[in-house]
Amino acid sequence: MDYEVNKHLIFSYFGRTASPLQRELIAQWLRDEKNEEQYYKWLEEWETSHPQYRAQTDAAHQRYTAFLASNPQTDEAPESPELRKDAPWSRRQWLVAASLLFLLNLGGLVFQDQLLYQTYETAFGETRSLHLSDGSQVLLNANSSLQVPRWGFGGRTRDVLLTGEASFAVAHTADHKKFVVKTAKDFEVVVLGTEFTVFARKRGTRVTLNKGQVRLNYRTGTTRQQVTMKPGERVTLDSQNHLALKKVSTAQRLPTWDEKRFVFEETPLQEVADLLEDNYGLEVSINDSVLANRRLMGSFRADNVDQLLQSISELLDVNVVRQGRQVQLNSH
Repeated sequence: MDYEVNKHLIFSYFGRTASPLQRELIAQWLRDEKNEEQYYKWLEEWETSHPQYRAQTDAAHQRYTAFLASNPQTDEAPESPELRKDAPWSRRQWLVAASLLFLLNLGGLVFQDQLLYQTYETAFGETRSLHLSDGSQVLLNANSSLQVPRWGFGGRTRDVLLTGEASFAVAHTADHKKFVVKTAKDFEVVVLGTEFTVFARKRGTRVTLNKGQVRLNYRTGTTRQQVTMKPGERVTLDSQNHLALKKVSTAQRLPTWDEKRFVFEETPLQEVADLLEDNYGLEVSINDSVLANRRLMGSFRADNVDQLLQSISELLDVNVVRQGRQVQLNSH
């Protein structure tokens, strides 16, 4: 008999009534990554409608107390041949035990993170378009990751965690639920429905607003700060979260990563070098400070990093030497 993998079959699997043939069919279905999200959604629905058993801790505590009262502990406990009082653990045994406990806890945290969040990632030189379950769209730039809750996203929460750079087109919901982009530096962007780009890397954080309105929550020292942005504004925070706000042109508001197009408007060469490191994993060195401050102006396409380096060389009349991941920019 042929079976179709649907919610009814998955629910029978969760309820442990599926046959061996059905379980094998589900296992094959799960080997396809595109089915993983649907599986977790059905799991959340199953757990909501089939709450698990909750331990009766109060009753257990009362029984244990009664046991201790009826079985008083004597001062002398019988010696175990396996563990004598005069044979304490060695320092090595304690270290082994502590290491095992640490690894178990670490493994639990890693597994918990994988269970609770769907992580989308891009490699160097790669971009990725995402369509979230709440209707929002995300364009993830190179060398970036976005964590989205597996359960409750769009209902209980619309919080996501970004590392790297991404552009968001946030869908407005009927209940006006806020969409929050969090980063690792105690910084978050709070919106209802709008279009904006967030850059969050080691050197600092940058938010560019194209449409709508957003509120930024950040911390300077021990003080919590807020700022509200308007369309056409860009807010930049350095590594110490010092804020700078400025107006940017329409061309600078919209991402062009998926088009393999690069737009530079009076951009210092040092910033271009940072872009090459962030998006392509290159290690770029510039031979002097005067060259590092030269400004790049123009818009062009580059299908790969070598074409991008060639365009930079021609626009600024600089010598580009590349050996693997090492790139040197020198004046002629």
